[in-house]
Amino acid sequence: MDLARVKLTIDHMIDPTVDIEGLLAQLDGMAREIRKLYPANASKQVAVETLRAYLHGPDPQHPRPFQYDLDDPQGTKVTNKLLTTYLRTKKGNCVSMPILFVILGQKLGIDVTLARGPQHLFVKYRDEQGRLFNLETTSGGFPRLDSSYQRDTPMTTQSLTNGVYMRPLSQRESAAAMAETLRQHFFERGQVPRGIAVASAMLEISPDDAETMVSVSYGYWRLEQKNFQAKYPNPDSIPHELRPYLRDLQEKQALWSSKAEALGWREPEQAQEEQYKEIVKKARNS
Repeated sequence: MDLARVKLTIDHMIDPTVDIEGLLAQLDGMAREIRKLYPANASKQVAVETLRAYLHGPDPQHPRPFQYDLDDPQGTKVTNKLLTTYLRTKKGNCVSMPILFVILGQKLGIDVTLARGPQHLFVKYRDEQGRLFNLETTSGGFPRLDSSYQRDTPMTTQSLTNGVYMRPLSQRESAAAMAETLRQHFFERGQVPRGIAVASAMLEISPDDAETMVSVSYGYWRLEQKNFQAKYPNPDSIPHELRPYLRDLQEKQALWSSKAEALGWREPEQAQEEQYKEIVKKARNS
């Protein structure tokens, strides 16, 4: 499975102007440039460090390395999660940044893949001795300890045991994770059933993806708001023939929310959200 083609195909579904073949050629060219920067017999550690320096600096040949987009660090705008945007602006987020790193790393024969954290993607790298390391692309691509992630974005023991967070994803699971942007795109356009369909397809591949379960629950809530809350402010005015549909929507919301909670997912605390915003604010002003 070519993750580059998967990602660009998804991006093309969001923005039909995305030139899949042209961008694939650009990515291949970037991989060739990186490969020229280290000897053919170099270790994988040298290769991964060269890739890190190529993308994130310091490198005199690339005075403007790829950087964390402090104006939209969480990728709230779908267009900022597209690979085309990241390649053009060199500003990315916790979706576009690890995805590009993994795509180029796999082209270079490095054992890298995506991994999930709460509302976050990062890179897992396996060295030649089989040891796993986390690489945080939003922070220069440097290694980061599991304990650091768990301190800044608390995760329940249950979620770690069930593989919701921190484990390396397979190629298929990585491809499914990329589809989250398409799910977001459909929800933002008001095409909620299509967004739910994307999320359901993701869960067929990644049945432990608790955050996608939460997005399914949210999708059914959106449908309830549109079809009932907005039309019938007084619940007693809901036509009897529509009430089974309302119950179905409410039951599905509860079902998918409970499935996520059973895996160990928990709603992020407001204090953590405010702490993250303050860190970004300080970084932007530095």
